[in-house]
Amino acid sequence: MSVAITFRVVCVALMLAGCAAKPKLTTPEAVVFDCQNGEVLRVRFVAEPASAMLIRQQSEISLPQQPSGSGFIYSNGPNTIRGKGSALTLEIGRMLPIQCQAR
Repeated sequence: MSVAITFRVVCVALMLAGCAAKPKLTTPEAVVFDCQNGEVLRVRFVAEPASAMLIRQQSEISLPQQPSGSGFIYSNGPNTIRGKGSALTLEIGRMLPIQCQAR
């Protein structure tokens, strides 16, 4: 294969790779959850870096994504949200878990 043909193949491959890149969400929309204790939570799920922003009682808590066999888990240690589908459980320190459902 000549150098010119190799160069063209590489250029086409790079252009196609650039087209396949997914755009990053700059302001993802928050999902609203109604909890059994009457509380309303908002969670913004972010793709890059894989994390969630928990908005609770007018404060924002950043939670990095954690490995999960099924569903999702985001935790910074003392604060954890986990769930599957539209169900979410909020765990804060030693408090009893709070069950929530997406609107």
